[in-house]
Amino acid sequence: MRIRSAFRRDRREPAVEVERAPEPEPFTQPEPGRRAWNLWELERLAEELNGDAKAEERALLLLHLREFADPSGGLPPEFDPLVRDAFGEALAEPVT
Repeated sequence: MRIRSAFRRDRREPAVEVERAPEPEPFTQPEPGRRAWNLWELERLAEELNGDAKAEERALLLLHLREFADPSGGLPPEFDPLVRDAFGEALAEPVT
């Protein structure tokens, strides 16, 4: 929120003007078949898979996903395709 203050002699006008923040986007249900993954579980799985051809790709993906995880490690369902691409068949849950 930005606040601009101005010295005004006329007391009928407000001395502070407040710009409103944009409205948040409404909550939408995830697309069917997408799942919300847990970052901490994915990091454990990545350690088990370490050494294969996609190890470096997974490590970089997990590093960047930390920005979007909640404190418990939950990731939004929008990242499901990225996770499935990086981990492939190593994921315990089948693709629906």
